[in-house]
Amino acid sequence: MKRFNANTIKRLLILLLLFPWVINSTKAQVAINDDDSSGEASAALDVYSSTFNKGVLFPVMTDAERLAIKSPANGLLVFNRSGGYFNYFDGTNWVQITRSTVLLATNPGGSESDIGVGVGIDDPDNSAMLHVNSVTKGFLLPRFATGAPATPATGLIFYSSSINKINVYNGASWDVVNTTTLGAAAGGTETAAGVLIGTGTIEASAKMEVRSTTQGLLLPRLTDAQRDAIKSPAEGLTIYNTDDNTVQYYASSTWYEWSSGVNDYGTVIGNPGLSCKDIYDNNPGTVGVDGSTYYIDPDGAGAGAAYQCYCDMTRNGGGWTLVENTGPKKAGNKITASSGATPILPSQGTFAKLSDADINLIRGTYSSSILWVERQNTCSNTDIWFKENLIFNSTAANGTQSIQSYYTSYANAIADTDMQTGTSNYGSAFDSWSGGTAGYRLIFDYGTEGFITSGCNSTTSCTDNNRSECEVLVWVKQP
Repeated sequence: MKRFNANTIKRLLILLLLFPWVINSTKAQVAINDDDSSGEASAALDVYSSTFNKGVLFPVMTDAERLAIKSPANGLLVFNRSGGYFNYFDGTNWVQITRSTVLLATNPGGSESDIGVGVGIDDPDNSAMLHVNSVTKGFLLPRFATGAPATPATGLIFYSSSINKINVYNGASWDVVNTTTLGAAAGGTETAAGVLIGTGTIEASAKMEVRSTTQGLLLPRLTDAQRDAIKSPAEGLTIYNTDDNTVQYYASSTWYEWSSGVNDYGTVIGNPGLSCKDIYDNNPGTVGVDGSTYYIDPDGAGAGAAYQCYCDMTRNGGGWTLVENTGPKKAGNKITASSGATPILPSQGTFAKLSDADINLIRGTYSSSILWVERQNTCSNTDIWFKENLIFNSTAANGTQSIQSYYTSYANAIADTDMQTGTSNYGSAFDSWSGGTAGYRLIFDYGTEGFITSGCNSTTSCTDNNRSECEVLVWVKQP
């Protein structure tokens, strides 16, 4: 069966006449469905399939494409494939809708039926009942200056321009999505070209706009089972889940939901972040709040793989993940660090280390990540900072490359553009503070010795010379 490309509201009305089972417009509404129903009275646009498991695809674009939209309208919504989050413009800044992981997807392969409406695309994706396609324009929800739609249907969505937030009706009350600010938008003027449901002139930054002061938007409503039965869901495919009463979408083989109410991202084991920096960036309530009540899952495997971690959310911008804690000083030097221990806390009684794989995941791009070594025992309490591009490897043999340069300030470390590496007798991670027997030398060798001291400065008598260190913390953060 042919699919549809509706570039103007006039064409939508033509489709109504030719294909009444696809679009039905009554009571100032537009309904996109397959059963010739009128749609919910509280919705200006009601997208639904009574036969097939389908969702809605909003404009999907990269971060760079989103930032190139000129003078976006207040409430303009896009799916940002660069990070896998929904973004919208709040009138001043682009903001990111906080997400929570629902589950890793188990959707079957294959293809859904060839029925759907496309805006800006001749061949809409088979997983979508409505597919709005653009890399230069977004989607505008119904916008309300005050109040909310009367007698709303469960799943109804609108944008409140008074608080600059998206509201979703969960069947009992209105949920307000959580967001974090991304930054300002580009100036200039777009050329108007899109579909307007309502009256007047479409906003130039919108590929499709639903305009109403009394009605909202309804997405396809699916149960857990129906969601999981969608064949080969497209990136950004969005539904309203009637079992959980949340807006959910598909990205990176995972189903996510828009977070609302209290933002618990990274603060409960069931909703972990990827790192402390990720939590800091996506949960505004954690900014400036240090502690051990944080949970991370660096590989994104799901809540069952999360573990507790200490986050420093204050110093040098905040968002530091504690990845190594030597705990109390030991009698000998051959201490094998535990891998993947839970939790990683900055207490005297804890000796733990994240696995190499997780540390490398948290660091992301090695050439730009910052390592902060905090040493607080009697020999010296000076912090040292590294910006280096070596992978962590507990099993590396002596003689491999290690870091020779270090900094005594975070600012100098992030300004470094010249990575200096060399050969060391203890080469598994980094070897620094070098200065011969007269200077302090910190050796960090995962495989055999952990942290040890080799030489101290001339003014300090180190009782733990050539022994394992106590009270050494290692932190990682993307700058």
